[in-house]
Amino acid sequence: MSWDEKELKRLEKKAKGVRFRCKRTCGIECCTMLSVLVSPFSSISFIRWYFRFSLSLKQVFIFGVEPVLGQNSLLPMLWKKEGFPCIFMVIDGQPKCRIWEDAPISCITYPAGLYKKPTGKIKVVLSPEVRCPEDAFLEGESLEKLAKRAEEKFQKQTEFTELYLERITPILPKYLEQQKETVKKLALEKNKQVKEDEISIIAQKSVALELLAIAINMHADGKLTPKNLVDEYEKHINRGL
Repeated sequence: MSWDEKELKRLEKKAKGVRFRCKRTCGIECCTMLSVLVSPFSSISFIRWYFRFSLSLKQVFIFGVEPVLGQNSLLPMLWKKEGFPCIFMVIDGQPKCRIWEDAPISCITYPAGLYKKPTGKIKVVLSPEVRCPEDAFLEGESLEKLAKRAEEKFQKQTEFTELYLERITPILPKYLEQQKETVKKLALEKNKQVKEDEISIIAQKSVALELLAIAINMHADGKLTPKNLVDEYEKHINRGL
């Protein structure tokens, strides 16, 4: 979350005492209209299935989802864009999610959200973008209980992010520059004119896919932990420098 401390306190206060139960009668607007960023410890299932779809369709941008690197953190993620129906939403009678058991953190907790205070304590806030009908707040679980289901994921995601920022973010720009040179070389070989900003975007998507693929392979081998993944990223990048 990128809100300031004052806004976080306001949203935390709004979450107190709120109960919620998804009615699944609104057309699941939250699964369509909201933008979601998915990293390896938010939902490895989302990433794994994206790769399957991407390989079968031979496309990087599919169903409103594409690989990205975080703007400042350079974290590898998949970005499900606003306004696109989620590829895992099934409307067959009552709408449901194909990967609910391993859905992204923001999906599991919605309309709540989680953030970690400097003290290390995890707090629950009410999302500022609530799109649910009013009757969804008349009964159901407290937002604190709802958010609790994603707390273990959130802890791993936080640990991963902190390690990544410390060890990977500082060395990745140089690796990205090398990937940009590779993109330029390939464009010249194919006699294609590619603008500088397009080269940068292609290189970032390529690196994001590389790093996400490493996470999928580690998960398949039963070795996916925050430290193991950052260790492997560091080895992969240093080999390429």
